[in-house]
Amino acid sequence: MIDLRTFPSAWELCSIGEAGDAIVGQQRSPETTYGNDLLPYLRVANVHDDALDLNDLAAMRFAGSAKERYRLQEGDVLLCEGQSRELVGRAALYRGEPEEIYFQNTLIRFRSHSEILPEFALIVFRAYQYSGVFSEVSKATTNIAHLGLSRFKSLPFPVPSRAIQEAIVDTARSVQSSIDASLSALASLIHTAQRMPTDMRDLVLLGDRPIGDPGAIDSDLSCRWLLAADIVPPDSPIVYGIHQPGPEVDDGSGVPYIRGQDLRDGYIATDNLKHTSTDIAEQYSRAQLATGDVLLGIIRSLRVAIVPEELDGAHITQGTARIRPGKDVDSAYLAHWLRSGAAQSWFRSRLRGINMPRLNLRDVQLLPVPIRALEEQVKLAQVLDVASEGLEQIVEDATASTRRLRMLERDAAISCAYGAVAHAITKQVAPDGQRGLAQLAVSRIKATSTMANTTPKPRKRATSKTTARKKATLQSSADSARLLAVLSQAVGPMTPEDLFRDLELEDAAIDGFFVILRKLSQAGEIAINRPNDSDVHIERIG
Repeated sequence: MIDLRTFPSAWELCSIGEAGDAIVGQQRSPETTYGNDLLPYLRVANVHDDALDLNDLAAMRFAGSAKERYRLQEGDVLLCEGQSRELVGRAALYRGEPEEIYFQNTLIRFRSHSEILPEFALIVFRAYQYSGVFSEVSKATTNIAHLGLSRFKSLPFPVPSRAIQEAIVDTARSVQSSIDASLSALASLIHTAQRMPTDMRDLVLLGDRPIGDPGAIDSDLSCRWLLAADIVPPDSPIVYGIHQPGPEVDDGSGVPYIRGQDLRDGYIATDNLKHTSTDIAEQYSRAQLATGDVLLGIIRSLRVAIVPEELDGAHITQGTARIRPGKDVDSAYLAHWLRSGAAQSWFRSRLRGINMPRLNLRDVQLLPVPIRALEEQVKLAQVLDVASEGLEQIVEDATASTRRLRMLERDAAISCAYGAVAHAITKQVAPDGQRGLAQLAVSRIKATSTMANTTPKPRKRATSKTTARKKATLQSSADSARLLAVLSQAVGPMTPEDLFRDLELEDAAIDGFFVILRKLSQAGEIAINRPNDSDVHIERIG
């Protein structure tokens, strides 16, 4: 939990629940996701750090009072209620575009009191997420940590005077703009540097010419086009490897083998290689590797690597093709050709399958390869090696700079929210009178909150389909009868997260909870529906 002494002494404090109106959005259900009059809404996937991604908006129906309740207003802050532990509470500001949009119950919407600038609230929430405040108070029921509306509202919220808020917002905006510009420039540099090796290989190996026909001689390129099947020794055809490597042999007697995931762009990751038995390796001796063999991934990725000396005698699986260059072909030259944009496009046009696209060995064998004099191959490969290594270093340096900027962004947000920058600004902006202004702001905030809490609300008539909320100690285990009772009283289908919460179970009860769900489903007492790839709906049958 945050130390309240962290805040400048000229500031006041209230709770987040007093500083603004916080609610969760509308829950998805079959009744809201089908039919006409569907409206766009935001979900966790749309809320990034200080940015909203509006490219992939889902839609559902918001009827009656829900339309007014869940429609966003300019200045609303959205926070991810459910996320991974380190990202829970990730926040962004809605700035009025698109004009009409709503939000789902996976998000918390915070609408600040008139005494609180929305952008200042965003700075505070980003600082809480960065410093682990949100993570610390969150509860994890599955693989997702839940911030929880009540826990969120009970957290302290700092209230400086309006002048200090404005100065902090201006400073934070200036710092963030500079960081964003630097991050954008680095992203562009990384993108360009990552693409350049492919374009460079095409330029060096092909010029501006297309792939030639096998058997043709290209005098402009000083090369002869041969099929990949014709550049390997007759006794070492293009092959893939072991079908079933068997259990891991970790007693020192095993033979290492390379899987598709071990191939990187230009090298083999050797840290976590698996080992098969000598008997299985012997069955696939035709696919044994030798130093200088070129490997090509043929399932999903089309990565290329050269077998180093330390992996001489290793094996591959069926997700990788081995191409052993003949005496007239340089391994590095062949690897550069396989990694060229032209060869990669040729392969991609022949991939088969959707979930697990792959190449057949026949496709690899039919790839045209430009064969030059061996000395020329070595020379071109050396040029491409030097250029590629230089570009890889640029990418590595730019990536490291991006990480440092991200850390600076986190430190800046915390510093502006209640750290060194906040203290400095407080001292600079007429410190003598700021405490009184902050006290006045908090008194107005608390007065508004008190009025809201004491205003009589219309009582809702209970029906058989509404569930009465009551405070209770958390239960250590799930109970089939109580679970069925909660489902019977629910307005519609429930998500596993909502059902778990309504059962008031301890986190340790999660495994038993899912065991009961499975048993009740097998018994035909509940239905577990998956309307799409991300949602799960549970309802009682009968």
